Amino acid sequence: MILTADACRPLQPEPDWPFFDADFHVAAQMRAQVRALTPDAAARLWTRHVSAQPDETHPMHLSNGHRLGPTVCGPDWQAEFDAVLSFEHPASQGSVAAFLIGHFHGVVADPLFFIASRSLAYVLTRAVLAACWPCLLTLSDEGPLLYQPVTGKFVWFRPHGALAAGGDKLAAV
Repeated sequence: MILTADACRPLQPEPDWPFFDADFHVAAQMRAQVRALTPDAAARLWTRHVSAQPDETHPMHLSNGHRLGPTVCGPDWQAEFDAVLSFEHPASQGSVAAFLIGHFHGVVADPLFFIASRSLAYVLTRAVLAACWPCLLTLSDEGPLLYQPVTGKFVWFRPHGALAAGGDKLAAV
């Protein structure tokens, strides 16, 4: 997906507040590598890469047998999220960060999309993924996806904490 200048906006303190919250320790140079998609751009991303079905508007609404079916289980993101917020360790040094970086290997500049629904998505670089995943889940923790169109790989932050990953069965990997 090619993003035009009007398809996304820089992060803003009010709607994207976790990126500016002191508890998450996200530096300005990291925030600059994350952009919020407009609702229209998010809808185009969803339709092209997730689902064109009108009733599938959220990752938790995807039908059984969907092409983004997970094949790999990962660590419990909820337990780690709580550890990060209680300052046990930085987000970038835990098992969730290691799983995400290991799954989305390849060119660091290839964009990743955090897709919460047909109308809410963010684009970010792999370079900031390890530090920013808790901010993204603060914005939406109801089954969002991370998706990398270039590779067709995705990670699903399942409700109740389980990470699951796989590859788009229709994408050329």
